[in-house]
Amino acid sequence: MTRSSLRRFRLTLAVTLLAGAALACDSLLNVQAPSRVPASVLDDPANAELAVNGAQADFECAYTSYAALGGMLAGELEDATLSAGRWDYDRRTVTSGDAYGPNQCNDGSFLGLYTPLSVARFQADNAASHLQGWTDAQVTDRHMLIAKASAYAGYSLVLLGEGFCSAAIDVGPQLMPNQLLDSAEARFSTAVTEATTANATDLLNLALVGRARTRLDLANSTGALADAQLVPAGFEYDATYSSSNLRRENLIFQQLNKFPFNTIAVPYRKFMYVFADTVTPGKVDSVPDPRVAVQFNAATTMFDNRHGQYVQLKYATIASPIPLATTTEAQLIIAEIQGGPTAVNIINALHAAVGLPAFHATDPDSIRQQVIYERAAEFFLDGHHLGDVNRFNLTLFPAAGTPYPVDAANPKGGFYGVGRRFPLPDKERFNNPNIPSTVNPGC
Repeated sequence: MTRSSLRRFRLTLAVTLLAGAALACDSLLNVQAPSRVPASVLDDPANAELAVNGAQADFECAYTSYAALGGMLAGELEDATLSAGRWDYDRRTVTSGDAYGPNQCNDGSFLGLYTPLSVARFQADNAASHLQGWTDAQVTDRHMLIAKASAYAGYSLVLLGEGFCSAAIDVGPQLMPNQLLDSAEARFSTAVTEATTANATDLLNLALVGRARTRLDLANSTGALADAQLVPAGFEYDATYSSSNLRRENLIFQQLNKFPFNTIAVPYRKFMYVFADTVTPGKVDSVPDPRVAVQFNAATTMFDNRHGQYVQLKYATIASPIPLATTTEAQLIIAEIQGGPTAVNIINALHAAVGLPAFHATDPDSIRQQVIYERAAEFFLDGHHLGDVNRFNLTLFPAAGTPYPVDAANPKGGFYGVGRRFPLPDKERFNNPNIPSTVNPGC
């Protein structure tokens, strides 16, 4: 890293780099921050809220990019371009040199992921660190701001832990998924404590859902259940978006409904709830699940010259928010852990809310499979499914070894792979002195 690059980094990120962190993560260079101010401005306690809001904006851009790229890798979306650099996500053959590593979260069809998430985490941790060094007299709502910054740092780390083979924090060593999740849990615990002190109910519930999610990933069912049970009915905390500039756009809408970069993947085009008929013994019926709202536009020619595109209807505009943490997620965590009648009651409450027939089962495996189905429906295109693919070891579709794509009239080349996570990017591996360049970036 050159001195001029470091100066650009400081100005662009609007953060303060400590003397001992002068090499701070080459993969974070040249980031387009929401506000461009000298780093010294954010050293001033009077600007604490600005720093936290900047971290939030960075996370929200990274989050929608994760929903889009993770949606391709997890099988919710298909690529619809002639850009070979995007096919690896759809084909599940991601390499450590692909654009998700160095690119920004608003880089058109070549969205970045690792750098935006790393920037968001750094910004949030940096803001929290400053706030913890200041006093209540210096900063109004200091505890609330620490809670908010810590929660966004936690969510950045959750996505890295759920979706990546490994990552690094502040030019540190290579961290495996569970180590990243441990770090996320620590941030959420700080957020819980600080939000409680501040009586910031929304932030407390945001942190509780995040920690429950993290603990479930870490197989800590007892801790996950305890957190999930504290989340009240009707809670929802969204990532916000706007049509004001590219960084603020909902990229699911942008990549599907504004431009035909993607199309909905086959399993989600006619997403049906299959259920046992309660009137006729042995009969099985099915109805469309309105939570996976999809429309076929026959007049659209996609960028790969295929005619007709399946688009999503979940997000109505490019400014639509994306749910980050909800009561529904907490309830499905409870259903997954407790199973039995508790899970059935939770599922049926979700069904009643959207007009679906009731679910009837007593078999533990049937209930578990239905919980997985409910998560796929409720969390469609919102950044959860890639984590579920890994946690539940879900069957990949199309199967590995199938020619890519299946459409014989649209040959792109290669075969579907077995990838379920994004590798450690080359930019981190080759520029981080604490990670050998010879380390295996994959899983």
